Amino acid sequence: MMHSSGCQLLPYGLLSFSNIRKSNMIYVDKTAIIAKIASQRTPIFFSRPRRFGKTLLITTMKSLFSKGLEDFHGLAIESMWSDTIYNVVHLDFSGLAEKNPDEFNFALGETILQEFHMDGTVSLFNGGRIRSCDRVLNEIAKKLEDNSTVLLIDEYDAPLTHHINEKNVLSDLIKILSDFYATIKQYTDKFRYIFITGITRTSHVSIFSSFNNLKDISFRSEYNALLGFTKEDLKQYFSCYVKNAASILEIPEDEVYARVEQYYDGYQFSLDAHETIYNPWSILSFFDSPELGFCNYWFESGGMSSLIVNYIKTTETFNLLNYNDRNIYIDTKRLENKYEISNIPIEILLYQAGYFTIRKETNKIARLVFPNTEVEDSILDLYLYVNNIESTIETQHQLDDLANNIDEKNLDAIVDTFNAILNECVSIQGKIFDDERSVRDIIYAALPQNRFLQKFKECETVKGRSDLELFTTKTHMVIEFKRTYPNRDASVSLYEAIEQIKSRKYGISAFKNYSLYRVVMVIITEDKMIDKNFCKEI
Repeated sequence: MMHSSGCQLLPYGLLSFSNIRKSNMIYVDKTAIIAKIASQRTPIFFSRPRRFGKTLLITTMKSLFSKGLEDFHGLAIESMWSDTIYNVVHLDFSGLAEKNPDEFNFALGETILQEFHMDGTVSLFNGGRIRSCDRVLNEIAKKLEDNSTVLLIDEYDAPLTHHINEKNVLSDLIKILSDFYATIKQYTDKFRYIFITGITRTSHVSIFSSFNNLKDISFRSEYNALLGFTKEDLKQYFSCYVKNAASILEIPEDEVYARVEQYYDGYQFSLDAHETIYNPWSILSFFDSPELGFCNYWFESGGMSSLIVNYIKTTETFNLLNYNDRNIYIDTKRLENKYEISNIPIEILLYQAGYFTIRKETNKIARLVFPNTEVEDSILDLYLYVNNIESTIETQHQLDDLANNIDEKNLDAIVDTFNAILNECVSIQGKIFDDERSVRDIIYAALPQNRFLQKFKECETVKGRSDLELFTTKTHMVIEFKRTYPNRDASVSLYEAIEQIKSRKYGISAFKNYSLYRVVMVIITEDKMIDKNFCKEI
């Protein structure tokens, strides 16, 4: 089956492995790694951020263990796998995330009965009362033959992270799940294989306290590329879509590769990994609609998780802007530590959720960095979201006209748009005016990103990094911000900005096909605005 562009269909959306294979969609072959994992007998835990394909991995294992090689024709595992088939139990906790403890216990109990095919054989009730799901599981497990069943648990932590700031609810959920996993541990011999996925790594603590033989492979270098795409995957499986995007966007194929790398690559899940990983959801979203340009697909679907939002909203001293463009160094042991779900350090939480990735400094020290432009944008989008900052209709109209105003070099209108953005967030976080970078970040976050207006910040040159660069279809605009300080005239800040943009040659000779438009803008700190009298084209 082919896409309208002549390319093989994308596996875009919530599709199972079997559906992808039967529909002849693109499947990036990870089965050699899967064979290595699935051949093991020890219960395994594997964590990755949202939208990285954990559910696809679970359904791939489900197909393998329940149907053998039926769906795997032509894949690497075909010559590597000789195991038999099993009864497969698939428990997806993501659909139970919003339930209170009583609802969760009942729903999990029902799911257990259905998945083990014991509905009608084992009862969920005892004397008219709902039994605990661990007792239901206990009764079922007694009836199983040894080594007869494969247990796959997807998003184990979804109910916990959804209620992360509700202590009483969280405590009750932890108790239910602790008993549930203790029962699994008690009957480990009944299971040929146990595989658990999630976002947070809480093995050996709380719910997994009695499940002490659970093997965590999340940080192992040989599994770095188990989910997501490598550069080689992109060229091998998606070259047709790169050509399609290049044609639609009217740019060379090399530039498509460079831009998708900048926007969607950069994840590293092991310090010793030899390759970085593309976010699969974002890449597939881009290839599905390249006419929209290089957009942020991850924030709405994965980056705005209840785990992060709930934590930040209840932590008054936490400021997301403190993490933007800053180097954060961390002991590697802290990355591998398992934390109580309610007491995960914020840097670790942002790493596990996908906002940070890792780079090796030494064997003992790692650096936390934003993996790519999409995530760097997302941290600012998250700031606006948790602080309830939203553009008014009037400001949105100004933003809609921004590309035209850039092409027309209408500096007054551009400054009006920037000030409108700033005015909408002053009452929320007035301290952003303490440095020009925070002001730049707020403006940057509020600007649209589409085919007609592309935005970049901290663009590197040989002599330094520019503050903000905007591209329309015709114009390359370079902006340098400076702010005023007490007892110093704004003209001094203006002079410094002019000298910096000139001496460092921001924007010069970078893109020959665009009309270059360079400006400097001075932020009057006391007035919380950009003053048109101290803005100048260079």
